[in-house]
Amino acid sequence: MAGNGTRRKVIKAQAAKSGGGPRVVAGRGHRLSASVYSAVESRGAEVAGGFAEYVTRNAPRQEWALIAKLILDEAFADPVGTRVGDLAGAAAERRQSLLEQVATLKAGEAGRVLAPRAGESRTLVKKLRDDGVLLGLPLGRRPDYHYPAFQFDTVRHRVWPIVAYANSRLGAAEDPWGVTSWWRTPSDILDGRTPLQELEDGDLTEIAVDNMISAAERGV
Repeated sequence: MAGNGTRRKVIKAQAAKSGGGPRVVAGRGHRLSASVYSAVESRGAEVAGGFAEYVTRNAPRQEWALIAKLILDEAFADPVGTRVGDLAGAAAERRQSLLEQVATLKAGEAGRVLAPRAGESRTLVKKLRDDGVLLGLPLGRRPDYHYPAFQFDTVRHRVWPIVAYANSRLGAAEDPWGVTSWWRTPSDILDGRTPLQELEDGDLTEIAVDNMISAAERGV
């Protein structure tokens, strides 16, 4: 892979030191926040509680059974739960689609790339993942982590420095799926190319990464 020199002019931005500065969401639309789900659930509980209080204070006793049936019918219809389920299902489909587009290594394979002679290679992989330097995609309940293969310099047995820089700045430890999506998303800063394409051509730089993050923060 070629060095990290760029072949085009990019917008000059204040470059952050590796590991420094605030971590940001990978990009608009990449993260599916759990706060959305909790907000919907809380609002549904609030409305249901208020309605129940109104019924007990104002409805004639003989109508309670009918009202209770209506409430139960609505509960089983579960419009709030359905919306939450739809969001969760969409997130799962997005993750599966992303996983099919990215070649990955299992933890043992990643360990052999990074430390082929070390007995504690899995520990090294976990540390890099926890530090946000290495993207690890959690699968299943355990979970079982899979590591996108583009991150590895297999000749020098390391994570590409520019990959480590971008992952760390984007918050890969907190949002690995969102950051993986960022790598495959075209950017105007890169003339419509993706960060992954720039990486593979040896053209991705820290300045370009900083410019893309700044653009995402401004909502551009």
